[in-house]
Amino acid sequence: MNESAFSAAVIKLGSDALLVDLKGDLMAGAEGELTKAYDQASGMGVKHIIMVFTGIRRLNSPGASLLVKMCARAKHAGIRIIGVGVSDVYEPVFELTQLDVAMNIYDADTEAIKIAKSLEVSGQLGAEAKQLLSTASSGTSDAGPGQDASPWAKPVSKLHVPEMPPEATSLNVEGRRAVGPLWGFGPMWEKTYQIRLTGPDVTPTAAIKALKQKFPQFQPPENRFYPSVGGIQPGEIVLINSSTPGGPAYTGVVVSYADDECFTLMTPQGHPESGWVTFSAFIEDGHTVAQVQGLARAHDPIFEVAFRIAGSKFQEKIWKHVLTSLGKDLGSADPVQMRKTCIDTKMQWGQVGNLWYNSQVRSLVYTGLAPLRWVRDRFKK
Repeated sequence: MNESAFSAAVIKLGSDALLVDLKGDLMAGAEGELTKAYDQASGMGVKHIIMVFTGIRRLNSPGASLLVKMCARAKHAGIRIIGVGVSDVYEPVFELTQLDVAMNIYDADTEAIKIAKSLEVSGQLGAEAKQLLSTASSGTSDAGPGQDASPWAKPVSKLHVPEMPPEATSLNVEGRRAVGPLWGFGPMWEKTYQIRLTGPDVTPTAAIKALKQKFPQFQPPENRFYPSVGGIQPGEIVLINSSTPGGPAYTGVVVSYADDECFTLMTPQGHPESGWVTFSAFIEDGHTVAQVQGLARAHDPIFEVAFRIAGSKFQEKIWKHVLTSLGKDLGSADPVQMRKTCIDTKMQWGQVGNLWYNSQVRSLVYTGLAPLRWVRDRFKK
């Protein structure tokens, strides 16, 4: 991806708090700098990390994933992340991804500024930190032109499924809320699948274009995808009617982010996972690499058990099939490489109530009641 320089400067405030000043484009290439800054900050033994976003020019979906992973690490370590200086442009993005809650996003006269002001009273706040907080509390951005949230979907309280093919079932999507990896029950996993595309003149843009246009065709036979009329565009719905080892599963996803070299599908309540899957392409060692990267937790205890028994392998088979199909379509025969990392090993027991929305259970009940619906429809005629 074409990404500009990113920096994350750590500024000590006192024994319990520090600032991390973010500047540039928060995208996939920022991972090294952001991780280095967090490691430095957490190594100081502080209880509060104040992230200053006034210098962020661009934020895409892989960049949001970096922040989610950082929040998960901080929660595990007992560190509170506080965000200040998020521009009006990106406030809806933080709401969509639920980072506004995970990072405790504050405005001027609230806790983040109060923490810093308490340090200032004791004479610990330096001139650089004073200037940063002054800019953040004023609501102005020093990132310059370029902020753009148009590739992002608008946050909505309930998903609405538009007109779909008659064979598509919208069960477990209509009226649901989109949820990310911070919301689920099980441990948080990052799974990355990559294929090197060796076909002639295959650019990252061409790879993503092919994925968008042929996404349903690239699925394995047991996975039927039905994109809405708008296709893979921000805010559009993709219904999923799948045959799983546990029976039929009717669910879907919403396109939370889409540009020429990247798009992300975000899950609704009840989906087997709470999180998102990002499809991207980039140049590496002179070749285009297509990547599928999931960041998610099992939605509820039932799905957590299912993933441990067979669901995880079933899921991995799907995304390997999709990338293999893409490679064949673009004239590549390289095998798919996969790696997975557990970002957060803890169960989120506060999310046990997610069981109510379990799409597998609801799909089985819906299928079992099909004869009754047939009788009802006959009497209506």
